Amino acid sequence: MYGKSRRRSMRAVLLGPLAIVITTATLLAGCSGGSSGSSSTSGQTLVIGSQMASFPSLDTGAITLAGYEGQRLIGNLVYEGLTKRDVSDPNKPAGVAPALAKSWDISSNGLAYTFHLQTGVTFHDGTPWNADALIYNIHRYMDPKDPHYDKALGTYYAVLTYVKDVKKIDVNTVAFELNKPFSFFLADLYNVYFASPASLDKAGSSGQAKHPVGTGPFVFASLNPNQEITFDKNKNYWGTVPKLDHIVVDLIPDPAARTAALRSGRVDWIEAAQPDDLAGLKSAGFQTTGNAFDWEWSWQLMASEKPFNDIRVRKAMNYAIDRKAIADDLLGGTAVPAYQTYAAASLYYNAADNIYSYDPQKAKDLLTQAGYPNGLSIKVGYITAGSGAMQAKSMNEALQAQLAKVNIRVTLEPVDFSGMYAKLAAGHTGWQAVNQAFSLEQPSSWSWIFTCGKNYFEYCNNQFDALRAKALTTTDDAARAKLLTEAGHLATEDAAWMYVVNDTAPRAMSAKVKGFKQPKSWWIDFNNVSMG
Repeated sequence: MYGKSRRRSMRAVLLGPLAIVITTATLLAGCSGGSSGSSSTSGQTLVIGSQMASFPSLDTGAITLAGYEGQRLIGNLVYEGLTKRDVSDPNKPAGVAPALAKSWDISSNGLAYTFHLQTGVTFHDGTPWNADALIYNIHRYMDPKDPHYDKALGTYYAVLTYVKDVKKIDVNTVAFELNKPFSFFLADLYNVYFASPASLDKAGSSGQAKHPVGTGPFVFASLNPNQEITFDKNKNYWGTVPKLDHIVVDLIPDPAARTAALRSGRVDWIEAAQPDDLAGLKSAGFQTTGNAFDWEWSWQLMASEKPFNDIRVRKAMNYAIDRKAIADDLLGGTAVPAYQTYAAASLYYNAADNIYSYDPQKAKDLLTQAGYPNGLSIKVGYITAGSGAMQAKSMNEALQAQLAKVNIRVTLEPVDFSGMYAKLAAGHTGWQAVNQAFSLEQPSSWSWIFTCGKNYFEYCNNQFDALRAKALTTTDDAARAKLLTEAGHLATEDAAWMYVVNDTAPRAMSAKVKGFKQPKSWWIDFNNVSMG
């Protein structure tokens, strides 16, 4: 069916993240917003303080285990897909743009996609990107007989389940045949990463997991486990060659420690800046950025288990919380109150679906109607840090306090990112709800969130499933959006989640960072970023 550490750490540090912050802050006390922790390295270096708690495997799809932050700060630097997220206009939701495919043709029945590949592209080891390299990688993901096949990698690429066959037309042209029409095929190819066949033949999957070789704008340089990962500019990059010479990503999951690292000059840029710190950082000469985008921070309610098998209890949860207080007071305006399934920045948002409000008395009445006049007790698992977790501890504790006012007694159970998904996959979590954040930008991936019998949170609405299924085969953009808007309305009416806020991705960075514009997406293009 198918065709066929070279450089030491930039900052020699051997202490844990918090100890580093304290030590560095003492040594560099008085540094201003214009300072940089990269002065000891040649060329332009951007040092990023990440909220990731640990680094994932560096092998293509496995990077997804670190969520969108893993893709943003690791995967998209080293690897590329046939397409990418289009964030060229920071005022519009992300679309689809060419990447390793420069163009494509789609058959009238939606079953055939012919990709015309970028020419003159090489992997970081100097070997060519072409049709053979593409088919080699797809074969690796889909064929159990392939010597580098890894079943786990395939699970990260649900888009490939729609692929029936892939054939080489010529050295720079490949044709995909789908087993059924799939309107998100182009959009979902963005992170089907391609690794060097020569590298895989030499070192296998285990080698790729430690020393990734792709075609991206940056080349993997070094990894200091549980501390930092370093990338160098790909001087031979086929597209816009980066202005930065190096990017270093430091693991600093504690938000206060990230702020301290920025103030001290240890890092130049921090993810998920603490709202309370933004005004002080700005007055000290640092830059702060943010933009509304499709990022849902909610509690997912276990809808088939008591007490949330009763829609009245789920609705009571949504009337019991003061989202505006969370967004404005706790988060300092760095989030937007969420009153429905979709964020206002979503392509599928309809303001008429903002049906919930802060009404504690209504929440109590609903609880009484459901047979809980004295309230109830629940346990909620939440991700402490990592991709899109925002200020998880303080936000969950604030919700805990708000819910207590209507006699909903909440026990919070913190867990790390990988631990959350391990427990969800195993089942029997002991939780009645979970808190995690994610984008609904890819409707094709919603099966694990919403689909009957497949999602982790036990929500089921057959009409929702039917609307989504029809949307997946609808090629007209407006008609598809209408279907998904209708589906979101149903989930909101069902109170599938307790809707809390939508993130604006607050970041803070040195005044020396130039050329960055916050998109309406989790995706970032670093190629035009520089250090002034």
